[in-house]
Amino acid sequence: ACIADNVGDNVGDIAGMGADLFGSLAESTCAALVIAAASPAVGGLSGSYPFMMFPVLISSTGILIGLATILIVRMAYTIKEFSDIEKALKGVLMVSTVIQTPVVVALAYFFLPESFILDEKLDNVKWWGAMVSVLMGLWSGL
Repeated sequence: ACIADNVGDNVGDIAGMGADLFGSLAESTCAALVIAAASPAVGGLSGSYPFMMFPVLISSTGILIGLATILIVRMAYTIKEFSDIEKALKGVLMVSTVIQTPVVVALAYFFLPESFILDEKLDNVKWWGAMVSVLMGLWSGL
């Protein structure tokens, strides 16, 4: 009974961590959508569907790149010992970050206007400013 209790605790801890990660992803995507929706319709992001979908596109391409990364890492990193697991996990982080970087650049270039208004103080935001902030978050995970 004690072993089953410990196993249940570990499963609950892992599931809780996964739920926290998903919650953070969903909350940040929703926050970006709210910020875009609150921008002015003329000159801002809320006046165009592609502009508004930028955060969703980042998340959805991230899912596809995550699946591709798993396939690449499975071929590149063979796990024969316990210590190989850490190398494979680091490989997943590196490969997915390298693949996602040009995708973020392309999404920002094609789906954001050259410049846009977020509010009264941020009235000349460039597309590359949004791209740089996403890339900083992406690369800080390493």
